[in-house]
Amino acid sequence: MATIPAGTSTPHIIIDVEQLEKNIEKMAHRVASQGLKLRPHAKTHKMLEVAGRQLEAGAVGLTVATVGEALSFALQGVAKIFIAYPLWVDESQAQRIQELMKRAKLSIGTDSVQAVEQMARMLGPQAAKIRLMIEIDSGHHRSGVSPHDALAIAEAARAAGMRVHGVFTFPGHSYNPDGIDCAVNDEHKALAEATRILREAGFTIKRISGGSTPTAALSDNSVLTEVRPGGLCFWRRAASMSSAAPASTRSP
Repeated sequence: MATIPAGTSTPHIIIDVEQLEKNIEKMAHRVASQGLKLRPHAKTHKMLEVAGRQLEAGAVGLTVATVGEALSFALQGVAKIFIAYPLWVDESQAQRIQELMKRAKLSIGTDSVQAVEQMARMLGPQAAKIRLMIEIDSGHHRSGVSPHDALAIAEAARAAGMRVHGVFTFPGHSYNPDGIDCAVNDEHKALAEATRILREAGFTIKRISGGSTPTAALSDNSVLTEVRPGGLCFWRRAASMSSAAPASTRSP
C-alpha cells in the first residue's frame, strides 16, 4: 500500500506514475489490437500531463464533458477534442466554442432537434464546421435518444446546414458489476441500429463511438470505430483487460 509522504497537507493529489503509465499503455494496446481508435475521456484527470501521455500512447484525440474542459485543453495545444455531452449552446458558450474552433478540430454531442437548431442559430456560419455527434441512449437513460429518434435530429442538422459526423453512447450501466456483459451488448446493438437507420437515409456516418472503461475493455470493431474510456488511467488494477472476451463473441 502506498504511503503518504510526511508533511503532506490535504487535499493533495498523489499519482503512482508507474501504474498510470501501465494503465495507459495497456488500454492503448488493447484498443489497437481490436482495430479501434482511442479517444480517452479526460473528465477524470483534467491534466495536460496525463492527456499528453495518452496521446503519445496512440490516442487520436481527447473526450471532455464541458466547453470549459475543451477550451482548457485546446489552449494547451490539444488538436482534436470531442465534447461528449449534449450541449444547449447559449451566447457565452457560442463565444467559447468559436474560440475553440480556432485551435482544435471540434466534435460536439447533441440529442434533440431543438438543441441542433439552437446551436445553428448561435454559431451562425461557423456551425457548418462542427462535427456533430448524435447521442444514442443504450440503456443508461441519462441522456441520448433511441436509434429511431436519431433520424429526426440528423434531418434537423442537415436542414440547418450542419454536418452529422457520427453517433455515440455512454453505457453507464456498465459500472454495475453484474451488468457489464449486458451493457456491452446494449451499446453495440443501439449504435448498430442507429447507424443503419441514418445510413439508409443517406447520411455518411464516419464515427461510431462507444464509451466507459468496462465496455471499452470488451469492445471490438464489429460495430464501433472508437472507444472513450476515462477512469481506467487511475485504476490500481487493469488486469481484467488482458483476459476479456471481445464483444463479438457475446450474445446479440
